[in-house]
Amino acid sequence: MSTDQPLHWSSNGVRIRTDSQCQSDAYLRPILPPRKLRPDEIKTTLQLLAQNGVQRVFTSAIRSREQSFFRDIGFELHEELLLLSHDLSAQIPAPTRPTRRAQRSDRPHILDIDASTFSQFWQFDAISLTEAIKATPRSRVRVNTGPSPQGFAITGRSGRQGFLQRLAVHPTHQGSGLGRALVTDALRWLQKRRVYEVLVNTQIENVTALELYESTGFVQRNDGLAVLRWDAKR
Repeated sequence: MSTDQPLHWSSNGVRIRTDSQCQSDAYLRPILPPRKLRPDEIKTTLQLLAQNGVQRVFTSAIRSREQSFFRDIGFELHEELLLLSHDLSAQIPAPTRPTRRAQRSDRPHILDIDASTFSQFWQFDAISLTEAIKATPRSRVRVNTGPSPQGFAITGRSGRQGFLQRLAVHPTHQGSGLGRALVTDALRWLQKRRVYEVLVNTQIENVTALELYESTGFVQRNDGLAVLRWDAKR
C-alpha cells in the first residue's frame, strides 16, 4: 500500500480514504454494525495506516453504540453533532423556488459551493461527493434553476428511512429562500415514497442551519452523533 496517491479501500468492516490534500489524514466509515467489528482487526488497520504515513484518522459521524466501540480502541472525541429527525406526518408545502436535477457538469459548481460554506475539515472533494451520493440505495442531487447552481441538496433513501445528507447554499445567496426550497423539495420527494422518518445532522454551532431545519419540521433527538479521532503518535 502506498500513499503516493489518495488511498481508498475497504477492510475489516470499515471503509478508509486518505485526504486528497493532506495524506497524513484519513477518514474511516464503519460499514458493519459494532457487534460485527473486531477490535484487533481495526487496530491492525490503524497500524497499517500509520506505517504508511497517516497520522490522524477521523471517523464519520457515528452514533453512541459505534462511539463506544471506537473509544475502547483508542479514539477520542473530535466534534459532537446535533441529530434531527422529521416524521413527515404533515403535508409538506411546495418549494417557493424552482429546483432541478443536478447534472454531472454541475459538480465543479457544487464543490465550489461546498467549499464556500463549510470549514476545511467538512468540505467535500470529488471523492467524498461521490461517496455521499452513493451512500444510500436511492439518492438524488438537486440544485436551483438558473445560469449556474448557487445551492444544492443531496437526499438519500434506504427503504422507508430518508436522509438529508448535504445542504449548502453559497454565502452570496443565503437568506434568499433557496435553502428552504431545497429542504422542502427533498422532504416532498421522500414523502411521496412513503418514507416514515428523515434524519439530518449539523454542527452544534451552526445556528442558521439549525433554525432552518427546525422551521421546516425537524426536531432535535437526544441521541446525537460524534466524529472521533485517532492519533498515531499518542
